[in-house]
Amino acid sequence: MGGKLGLVAKFVIHRRLRSFLTTLGIAIGVALIFSLVSINRGLMSAVAEQLEQIGGDIITVVPKFSGPLSSQPFSNEELDALRRLPFVRDVAGIYSTVLPVELSGRTEYLAIYGYSPEDITRVMNEIQSFRVERGREFREGENHKLVIGYLLADRYNLGPGSRLRIAGRDFRVVGVLEKIGNSEDDMSINANVEDLWELTGEDGTYNYIMLTVSEPNDDRIKRELKKVRGQEDFDVFTPESFMERAGQVLGIVNAIFLAVASISILVGGIGVANTMYMAVFERTHEIGVMKAVGASERDVLTIFLLESGLLSLIGGLFGMALGWGLAWGVGHAAATFGGTEYLHPVLSADIFLLTAALSFVVGLLSGFFPARYAAGLEPVEALRYE
Repeated sequence: MGGKLGLVAKFVIHRRLRSFLTTLGIAIGVALIFSLVSINRGLMSAVAEQLEQIGGDIITVVPKFSGPLSSQPFSNEELDALRRLPFVRDVAGIYSTVLPVELSGRTEYLAIYGYSPEDITRVMNEIQSFRVERGREFREGENHKLVIGYLLADRYNLGPGSRLRIAGRDFRVVGVLEKIGNSEDDMSINANVEDLWELTGEDGTYNYIMLTVSEPNDDRIKRELKKVRGQEDFDVFTPESFMERAGQVLGIVNAIFLAVASISILVGGIGVANTMYMAVFERTHEIGVMKAVGASERDVLTIFLLESGLLSLIGGLFGMALGWGLAWGVGHAAATFGGTEYLHPVLSADIFLLTAALSFVVGLLSGFFPARYAAGLEPVEALRYE
């Protein structure tokens, strides 16, 4: 076997340019698959980490969106109905909207979240796990005050005492949150819900509800809300269901991109097969000599299969390096320009082993027919070939 590998390496090195071009097609497909798998694992790890920070006893209720204007917000009556359930420890209604905010001489439309005055600090700390890094938290009953996200403060040089004008009204920043890791929260503005109702005219409404429970009981929550609302036009999410939904979405996205990457690998495999057929024609005389001195059909088949597998494996190794660079670049760009750290790639030994095995198998399959053709050549005819 050692002699066969040495012979294979000699053939690959002797035709360096052709070998490089052959492996390039495999490398591109492997790079796409490698980067997608590592980013997908990073996303799932980040989602699991976020849900772990929030806690396994948090349930979120949101209206169903079946059309642009069809979602029905929640009311205080519905919050009170949930508070009466024996397994519910805490209930908080959160109102969210998008309003014009004047920043550095220009107007930006940003997400603003409103909490009831008596719940605002408790909900942000205990349910959402937000912590104030600079300044202070809300004080009960105060109006026209804001706690803003880390990224918003950093981007516009804001801090405790800064003034913001929202929809024509003046507000003062009293606190800046710690870095959370996603742009939505790090660019958020948090306020007294009564101030937001005054600006939007949607008094007494909430866009979603967050609950802490002593035991999960989705069905009971659904029945109680349906009794008050008259219909089940809402969804109830637990941390487990969030993970399941996230996995489904990422699975669909990955399936699409992996299909594209598979086409690239298929093209690369065709390139390997073409190269191996050319190698057989170029070395027909050598094959005849090998058979004349005692090489069996199995020996010839093994040599050409190893050569095609080695070419593909080299392309796979190059593709893994390229894929890691691509995944790292995507994660770095997302953190730098998008404010999210969820796209950091996660690597493990099984990704490398599986990718290397995939590359080698693609090479073997691509080189099988050329190798079989070479093994089937008659020694006399091969020796006559010029």
